[in-house]
Amino acid sequence: MTTDVARPHPRHSGDGWTLETHESDGLTVYTMIGEFDFAVSAEFRQVIEDNPPSSGRAVADMTEVRYCDSSCLQVLLRLAQRLRGRFAVATSVHAVVRPISLLKLDELMPVHPTVEAARSALAHRP
Repeated sequence: MTTDVARPHPRHSGDGWTLETHESDGLTVYTMIGEFDFAVSAEFRQVIEDNPPSSGRAVADMTEVRYCDSSCLQVLLRLAQRLRGRFAVATSVHAVVRPISLLKLDELMPVHPTVEAARSALAHRP
């Protein structure tokens, strides 16, 4: 049964970062806030693995991320690979968009300026 009501999940946080996961309209949204670097990558990976997308589609809302290094981008890349093209990133933050673009990760995890734009793009994917 699907509803239009977002179902919140536990909020996870550490020193300088927060990750909240919720399901809404058949989409898992991982809302990330703060700085994501090697110091938090193991815990970040565990939270993502413990909260897999129930719908098979997900967006990483990184609109409030100030920094994300390659170790945390790798966590997102693994998620994108598991979801086989049904994953996107929402952000316009230069410090996040630039490394994704330089590493050509946007081919596997496309970047959109908002969660709604990412949701719309994913709605057209099989």
